[in-house]
Amino acid sequence: MLAKYQIKTAFTAAIVTGDSSVWFSAYRFGWGYCAFTLPAEVVREGLGASNDTPKQLLLAFELGKLRLEKAIADKRLPNTGERIALSTSDL
Repeated sequence: MLAKYQIKTAFTAAIVTGDSSVWFSAYRFGWGYCAFTLPAEVVREGLGASNDTPKQLLLAFELGKLRLEKAIADKRLPNTGERIALSTSDL
């Protein structure tokens, strides 16, 4: 019996910007690469970071990849090429 093929989302490494936002890109078959931004308050409220330090923001990003994958898969992605801001309600 063949296992059902599940399309997965691949994430690039995240970076923390000067305003404590987390930037990353994700790739998924069918829509290619898209760039995203997570404001610090979204990482705290939606992914559980305890503060705005880069270490906490990146840890919450890594631990929250399954939630991010679902949020991205459910979101309508524009074809404009600009960075897409995710909100707490997306998560």
